[in-house]
Amino acid sequence: MGVESGKRGTGTREIVFIRHGTTSWNVEKRYLGHTDIGLLPDAERELAPLRESIRGITWDALYCSDLLRCRQTVEGIAPILAGQVRYDPRLREIDFGQWEGMSYNELKGNPLYRNWIDAPQDVTPPGGEPWQAFAARIDSFVKECLVSVSPEEHIEENYVPAIAVVTHGGVIRYAMSRLIPELGFWDTQVIPGQAIKVRLEKSGNRWVSSRVSFP
Repeated sequence: MGVESGKRGTGTREIVFIRHGTTSWNVEKRYLGHTDIGLLPDAERELAPLRESIRGITWDALYCSDLLRCRQTVEGIAPILAGQVRYDPRLREIDFGQWEGMSYNELKGNPLYRNWIDAPQDVTPPGGEPWQAFAARIDSFVKECLVSVSPEEHIEENYVPAIAVVTHGGVIRYAMSRLIPELGFWDTQVIPGQAIKVRLEKSGNRWVSSRVSFP
């Protein structure tokens, strides 16, 4: 993994990244960043398989983007845990600025958009969030909440803490590329309502990460 652990990091843990359910803009293939729209009316049916797959898991921590579509996803898959969720704006999708709500077909004739497609690290959508700012807040969350925390001292030796992170597709792709260095940003495909599990194991002063099957 490309992130060093904090002084308190010990042992092993499993991180389950969950992408929010489907919105109308997802269906229409429109860029959806900070625009705060909710899930489709049939979200309960869509999220039912995920709700069933996590039913027996005891979470040591549950983090969630503060945007509505993620909050509704938590309510749909783990309503009894809603009071334990830690909402964190660092988990928001990147802000697409003036391109929010637009589609590829609407933007494909824009030279700046074409440059952004080729090099998003170097080009920022008008009024949007620079890649460096997006990456910095995700790195901050990963370091503070995923690799620097330790389980309670009273937990038995072989216990593996489980942490859930309900967030957005771009956040999951970037976090995966940081936790598993051989993965590029676009190497992780995650559809709405899907969960991806990563196992972190301590090796010296660093973490070794691997994707494992879920559930």
